[in-house]
Amino acid sequence: MTKLRNIATLGLSIILSLSLLTGCGSSDKTAAKEAAEGFMEGIRTNDADTVNNWSDSEVANGYFVSLFDADYLEEQLLTSLNNPDLEDETKAKLDEFYNKYANMMEEYQVTEVTMNKDGTATAQVTMKNSFPFDVVTSKETSDKFNEASVTYNSENQDELLKINEEQGADAAVSKACNDLILIAVDTYEEAIAESDPITYKLVLTLSKNEETGSYYVTSVQSYDSSVAGTGAPAQDTYTTDAEVTTSASDEGASSGGDAAEANTSSEETTNEN
Repeated sequence: MTKLRNIATLGLSIILSLSLLTGCGSSDKTAAKEAAEGFMEGIRTNDADTVNNWSDSEVANGYFVSLFDADYLEEQLLTSLNNPDLEDETKAKLDEFYNKYANMMEEYQVTEVTMNKDGTATAQVTMKNSFPFDVVTSKETSDKFNEASVTYNSENQDELLKINEEQGADAAVSKACNDLILIAVDTYEEAIAESDPITYKLVLTLSKNEETGSYYVTSVQSYDSSVAGTGAPAQDTYTTDAEVTTSASDEGASSGGDAAEANTSSEETTNEN
């Protein structure tokens, strides 16, 4: 009887010990999920303070977060165009367009959290956007803009030449730049309007703050380009700008590059004449 009581006591001790261990793991998993949800919510609502609270500085200032930063995207475009003087209409259209990009995330869900042996956590996240990141860099959209820019140069050559003669080359290039930005935005808006929502799958890596017991995001990777899937490999979306498959920032560079090329063409035309 005594042996039975001892065995029962031992069994109870083991159960209690295991429950404590389980409770610790459960607590960490809950904290990691809270951090993942907080980070994604900060991006969805364009709340930089929330993003900073739930991620390290490298992620907060990194590539993935920048895809939802309207000011950053617009700045990148204008820098690629050597910061032209924008007319009020052009500035308003750009602001509207990039704000649409910044708010493209409709919803998200943290679907699974895994605790790793090294003390970090991994969170899988699905993210539904109202349109694909790369909608404006598709071949179809790029071809439409390129065609429109060639038509613009052809139809407005005389006007640009006159501005060049009367006001100088800078004024002619500024005129072309503003017009082409408006054409680009209209082309991209049309592509967005024709797009369907898309769901992406992300993998967040999180580390623990030992002082507070909370977790914070240390990397963001694409599990694949979308749940529907193109089979793209996992990619670090905040350290490798050129490798991101679905890149809104690439859109800015592309539109800037196309517009700059068209502007250069206009400038060469005016200078030659």
